[in-house]
Amino acid sequence: MLRRTWEFFVLFNKEVFYNKIAFFWTLIIPIIFIVFNNLDWFLKYPDYSTFRHNISFYWCYMILITAINGVGVSILILRDNGFLKMFKFIARTKTPIIVGRICSQWLFTVVNIVIFTVVSSLLFRQPIFPLLSAIMVIAFIALLPVFLSFLWIGSLPYRQESVSPIFTILVFILIYLTKFSLKEGNMFVLEWLNPAVFILYLSKLVWTFEHNWNGELIYQLLLTILVYVFIGVISYRRINVIPKIGINERE
Repeated sequence: MLRRTWEFFVLFNKEVFYNKIAFFWTLIIPIIFIVFNNLDWFLKYPDYSTFRHNISFYWCYMILITAINGVGVSILILRDNGFLKMFKFIARTKTPIIVGRICSQWLFTVVNIVIFTVVSSLLFRQPIFPLLSAIMVIAFIALLPVFLSFLWIGSLPYRQESVSPIFTILVFILIYLTKFSLKEGNMFVLEWLNPAVFILYLSKLVWTFEHNWNGELIYQLLLTILVYVFIGVISYRRINVIPKIGINERE
């Protein structure tokens, strides 16, 4: 099982790291936006507190766009192209395929976020190592549960071309909804279902962990992780390897 998982991990890494479109959406777009949305920072560099609050939203975008397109929608693509069925025949189970895919997207996200953080820090004269330390903690805690929570997309009985544009828009909707959720206190129950809220609250906890131990928020974040893992397990069981036939193919 481990050997097969590693083989799929290597295979998917070759695919994703040569995918220029994935790099454009995950890395280039955030760099462009953080520059043009904060042109005034070139005249007066922001303080560290303001910068780290701002950059958390870009980290959130990068994680969500990868979770949706790199994990959820990509499984639909593998299914509809017949590769998921073929890979399962070779591996005898879909577990190493899904795990290999998630792990490759974890590595891809971490590499992009590290590059983005270093570039942004250099542009706006911010301390690099505290930011990198924070995002690595966030990556180890948040990425896998969030990726698992989007496996439900891969279990949908629809072809990827009919749902992919909708889910790309979903990234921006989830981030926009955080403006109604982020408060000084803790998360409400329904807010747990929004991974963007989870990522931003986790970021806030990491920023303030040394001098503000919020036990209730930690408890809520742990519950959220369990909910995401549960969603992932249920969704994994519902993933079908049989390609969905489009209308044109039926004719």
